[in-house]
Amino acid sequence: MYDKIKATHKEVVVTVSNLTTNQIEYKSIKECTYEDFCDWIWGSCNYVPFMSLLEKDHCQYADGGFGSLIPIREAILRGATEIDAIILETEVTQLNRLPASNPFSLLFDVFDFMLTHVERHNITIGKLAASNKDIKLNLYYTPTVLTVNSLVFDKKLMKKWWKSGFKYAKSKDEEIMSEFRPDVLTDKEM
Repeated sequence: MYDKIKATHKEVVVTVSNLTTNQIEYKSIKECTYEDFCDWIWGSCNYVPFMSLLEKDHCQYADGGFGSLIPIREAILRGATEIDAIILETEVTQLNRLPASNPFSLLFDVFDFMLTHVERHNITIGKLAASNKDIKLNLYYTPTVLTVNSLVFDKKLMKKWWKSGFKYAKSKDEEIMSEFRPDVLTDKEM
């Protein structure tokens, strides 16, 4: 897939949080070897302290979402003229959390609270930036709450979420979604 993407001259960018320098960094496929880009993808989804920490180039990296969950502004700065943002939550909050029952669940709830507000902030800033630059911004939310525990990695359940989300997005925008086919993804890619 790496070689196919490079051959199209399209840009794929992942976001990482550099915990050593306290900065958000964006890593483009155009600037990375295959091995480096795999590392950045891994680092971009490390939900520390629940997951491993990427140590690379004398720095420690974690999930880019800690600082920029939906980097709409960065896409605009890189020249995007139309942006599709997929938000893995419902558009309106539909549930209240149960009281934390132990330090682990409390820590998880605090992280979720912070990321929810980072996400809302990113969307607000993104909408303003897109509006000011006359850029088309398409926001796609999930039709239902997928999970209250984002540390669940159940392959069958995640495939079901993927198909449900695609069907919902397609019903919202048939033209855009006709260009993308989830059925061509193999089990290896899922």
